[in-house]
Amino acid sequence: MADAGVPVHVLRKIAGHGSLSTTQRYLHPDAQSINAAGDALSTHLKDRRSPGGPRLRVV
Repeated sequence: MADAGVPVHVLRKIAGHGSLSTTQRYLHPDAQSINAAGDALSTHLKDRRSPGGPRLRVV
């Protein structure tokens, strides 16, 4: 259900766990999810790099 996108706090209620950490103990991401997360991080880091290096940005 977690791989299908059901939020972990909803899974906790469904499983009847009193603690979120108990539910998280049973979650095991599949290889596809791990690869997708790595790809997303790589894209994020690549997009945020400036060609000339870091620059100060005033907001």
